[in-house]
Amino acid sequence: MDPSYRHKKIVDLTDAELTTLGFMGDNVAPGVKRIVDKVKASPDMLDSVTCWMVDCLKQEAGQGAPRDDATQPPDSPLFPTSPTLSDPETLFSILSSNSDARTVVAPDLISEYEMNFYYHCISGNPPKLLWRSNLESDPFPIPPPGTNFYKIPQKTAHGVFNTPLNELWDDTVVPQIKASMKNRGLKYSAIKTARFSIVEDGGEETFGPIVIWIAVRPKTTNAGAVRDATPDIFDILTASQITGVVVEWYEGSVVRLTGQPLMRVERHTNAKFGLNHPFNTGLVRRRLGYPHVPVRGGEDDRILALTNKHVASLDTTTDYVLDEAHPQHILVCGDRRLARAIAEIQKAVTTELRDAVRLVEELRNTPEDDASALRRARNALEDKNEDNTNLQTLFDEVNANWTDTNGRRFGVVDWAPRISVRVDERHYTRDITTFAVDKEKLGDFEKNIVDLGNQYTAGQLEDLFWPFAAVREGRTIPANLQLPIRAALTRRRVLNPDTEDRNGDPLYIVGKYGDTTKLTLGRYSGMEAYTCTDLGEESREVAVYNYNKTSGAFSDHGDSGSLIFTGDGDWLAILHSGMPRGLHNHVTYGTPIWWVIQQILTMYPSATFFGITYTIE
Repeated sequence: MDPSYRHKKIVDLTDAELTTLGFMGDNVAPGVKRIVDKVKASPDMLDSVTCWMVDCLKQEAGQGAPRDDATQPPDSPLFPTSPTLSDPETLFSILSSNSDARTVVAPDLISEYEMNFYYHCISGNPPKLLWRSNLESDPFPIPPPGTNFYKIPQKTAHGVFNTPLNELWDDTVVPQIKASMKNRGLKYSAIKTARFSIVEDGGEETFGPIVIWIAVRPKTTNAGAVRDATPDIFDILTASQITGVVVEWYEGSVVRLTGQPLMRVERHTNAKFGLNHPFNTGLVRRRLGYPHVPVRGGEDDRILALTNKHVASLDTTTDYVLDEAHPQHILVCGDRRLARAIAEIQKAVTTELRDAVRLVEELRNTPEDDASALRRARNALEDKNEDNTNLQTLFDEVNANWTDTNGRRFGVVDWAPRISVRVDERHYTRDITTFAVDKEKLGDFEKNIVDLGNQYTAGQLEDLFWPFAAVREGRTIPANLQLPIRAALTRRRVLNPDTEDRNGDPLYIVGKYGDTTKLTLGRYSGMEAYTCTDLGEESREVAVYNYNKTSGAFSDHGDSGSLIFTGDGDWLAILHSGMPRGLHNHVTYGTPIWWVIQQILTMYPSATFFGITYTIE
């Protein structure tokens, strides 16, 4: 579209001009023509509609089917995407008509049906069960032959807290399990714990036993080998007087998930809210869409920000300290994130524009004596028109100030140590980078906050973070959805949650705002996970499970560096990797923030954290 027409109003143009712009005529999409006709028919109510708004609608109409483009995360190299296998209904149809799928076929020790559906709903494409210790005592329900309609039991992974196993997990149980597996030549990817809740055919949610949940490296072993290794684990548990635990095995690998002053954080009532995340000063994602945690760097009073090493550097095996002659620049967002942000703004406009037209129709069809309905519709229409004007202003600002790469330079890398799991005896993953922020771009920075976006209301988030305690305990999310980060969770506090589930069991619901998946909620595992890469590097991690079957994955490729936080604004960890199958993670991993702060203070002894309180353990 001719840029000179971008701000011109539809009601001020002739039919000839509208035809030249592609808004009228024989080959115009019906949805576009309808909107233009409605605007021309109601100039008094839709006089703020511009050519740019209609052009956004026109572009949407011409896009066709969604493309598999760069905004989509890549397939896992270990688990390539399979449309058939990721669709439970299709897979059920195939397996339910295959008699062999219901029986055990050597060398497997469980049926293909159970293998595929045992972890149903813990992610969009859950892992396949390899073997479990309670196979005989707790048979998995399999529908009889010929069943066409059957609800597969739905599972959710939960954390485990305040049990005898928690007390012995790190120092006693895990070291012996790892040694036992190595003696048998088994290569683990992750050793962790969980409790699974199960919902069968619309019934009540029930909870299963504590599970030691072990992922082995794909294509390195078989069901018989892990079955034979399981008695060793029970001997370890028996020696520690721990009972009532089940051992489950599956295959999986850990994968790393990789200008102008910044805009202010908008109020949640503004149409820009949730759409200017890549460019604002809220504590969200920075540099190619990755986040930062501002800290003061000491005597020079620089403002430093924090992200992952693998986010900021292609070479993750060497140390880097600021080279002023050849600085490494950090961008507030990369080209792909910029393109996606623009597309999100345009999509919001097309939705708001259609809503405005519907409100005009509602006003015309409302009886004149229904004063209340007329008033509500007029107010709603006024809000929609104002929203569209604000969105066009946002688009203009992004187009003018952020499309040039140089304008998106946010700072320079100051310290980027190599990724290591051998910093100390704890073996946490050090995957961090600090960068010095351009203070001019941070002119509107307010404080350490997470801008929670526009996906949920404050009330909805309260119910998600504290399912049974929001009202009883008076826990609240700020009405403006700007959540202050107040403290770094200590290890002691992490082990002792201060809220509970419907059964009165301890519970830690956490959130993160990421570049790819935006705001998601998950369940902290309670005990830390122990992971091992394909190169044999062993580490210890914070683990988070997906919230439930409808929430989607807690994280995805492009979410690395996100803060993992509680609804109270306490900071749990910095996210760096996940365990995917296809495009769906069922576990997310991060480094505990109390330990990260310890590493930062080693490099910057005088650093402060803008009001975030912390304790070094």
